[in-house]
Amino acid sequence: MNPRFALGSRAKLILLLFIPSTLFVFFVVQIAKDYTLGFLRETQNEALAGMSSQVTHLISIYNSEITYNMLEMEQTIKQEGGAGDNLSSSMHTAAQIRSDFVRGIVYIRKDGVITGYPQNFWGNFSEKEEQLVRKQAEESRGVFEWSDTIRSDIGRTGAYGPTSLVTKTVFDEEGHTSGYLAFLVDLSAFLDRSAAFAGSYDTQTLLYGSDNQLIDYIWASPSTQFRRKLVEEKNVETLPQALQYFKKAGVYHSVSYMNTNLKWKVIVVGDVNKLESRFKPLGQIAWSLLLFGLIGFLGIYITVSWWFTRPILALTKGIRKVARGDLEAKVQVKQRDELGELANQFNQMTGKISDLVIGLQRTEEAKRQSDMQVLLSQINPHFLYNTLNTIDIMIDVSPKPELHEMMEVLCRLLQYSLDDNKQPPLADELRYASDYLHILSVRYGNRFHFRIGSAPPEIAQMPVMKLVLQPIVENAVFHGLHALEGRQGELDVSVHIEERAVAIYVRDNGVGIPSERLEWLRQALLEDVDPGSERGIGVLNVHRRIRLHFGERYGLSIRSDFGEGTTVVILLPRL
Repeated sequence: MNPRFALGSRAKLILLLFIPSTLFVFFVVQIAKDYTLGFLRETQNEALAGMSSQVTHLISIYNSEITYNMLEMEQTIKQEGGAGDNLSSSMHTAAQIRSDFVRGIVYIRKDGVITGYPQNFWGNFSEKEEQLVRKQAEESRGVFEWSDTIRSDIGRTGAYGPTSLVTKTVFDEEGHTSGYLAFLVDLSAFLDRSAAFAGSYDTQTLLYGSDNQLIDYIWASPSTQFRRKLVEEKNVETLPQALQYFKKAGVYHSVSYMNTNLKWKVIVVGDVNKLESRFKPLGQIAWSLLLFGLIGFLGIYITVSWWFTRPILALTKGIRKVARGDLEAKVQVKQRDELGELANQFNQMTGKISDLVIGLQRTEEAKRQSDMQVLLSQINPHFLYNTLNTIDIMIDVSPKPELHEMMEVLCRLLQYSLDDNKQPPLADELRYASDYLHILSVRYGNRFHFRIGSAPPEIAQMPVMKLVLQPIVENAVFHGLHALEGRQGELDVSVHIEERAVAIYVRDNGVGIPSERLEWLRQALLEDVDPGSERGIGVLNVHRRIRLHFGERYGLSIRSDFGEGTTVVILLPRL
């Protein structure tokens, strides 16, 4: 054996074993990592969703508390007549109780008198802000209404912090409008008290108003030393802009919508990448183990290929050649051990199989040719003699047109028999059977009537085996109708399409088949026995030819009632 060729075989075997192992371990490590990160992401997405829902829930609670405080203030206003020091003192007390949210309270009587806390703010209350309170309260018709975001210097975050005016119309006992009550709520404090905090990674909570504009945002971090914005304000100024940015940048977030009168939206953004970074050492360890494992595998593969796999590889190649049909393939193994003996036995086995296949092919081919020749030879001489004898009689007793018709039919029969086409169209096979029955009918003095239906147009030109129908109709005449007495013989041939097959029905009203003979025929058809000398060429021979060409699904089936008639069904594939 050529050393270079042997070395190439080992290299191929090493690659064949090493590459799949490498890919397998790589994919296992990668899948494990992806699954872990996927599980982490899914868990954190659920956590973010829970946090955003919690934020909206807290905001709803605070909204309810402010509503309750405004109702209490409304009662005080009614008691104090909408003005006076007691009303100012009550506003001061209410603002101190809710100092975390409420930055100011104002009541505008219908006659224009304004009472508010703190006075240094409401003392400079502009006509524009007064009109905003009046308009918002009147449009709400007694319902608490939150204004769009107002940038005010009274908020906790300093100059121009986000605030909102919560207004309500105050009615007297007769149901007439007596004034308008408004609370100035610091939205930054609102968000600060409600913001989400994960505890293990940075989060940023964004609050959007009913107009989808950003009201305010706040971020939280487990580290008190450093806090950073997860997203820049310029990328999230509106809700649609923020959602588009998060999707494009792959930012983990969750959106929660408030169904109360506020109609606010809350987005919680999480820095899940910070958690994912903790898994980097685990990945490095996994890749290190993978590298050492692959090096070990490579050493094992080289050793195994050197000591054991060379003859196995040669034997495998030989088996593959035989599997592809190359029975002449030989395995060259010089080793004098069990593998060498296995290779020698393999070579002997393939040689015997090759001889058997060649012999079987020759036998089957000779048998098929013999069957066809016997079929043609048995039909032509005996039938031709009887036909010519009938024509000789017709010359003396029959009209000239009948004699001409008989000669034309005989010529067509001889032309069809001598044609080399072994798979003529179905229409020609039906015509041949019709001509054959015509001659038999004349020969037996019209003792039976026959009808051969036309094939459906879509299968009229379908190729069929030659002489597949003639032996069946001949059998029906000689064994069914010829012995019939007491009634006119009838023979009917029809063609039908059944699913993916073509069925030819040959029915006669002859003497039928005795039960024992019928059972034997059915068993012979089932077992596909050699017809031998059983009436020469006939039902069994046609059945065997069909199965030989098209498989066991096709062939003949017989139904018969003794004394009433027989039906033979020829099932052929639709080609």
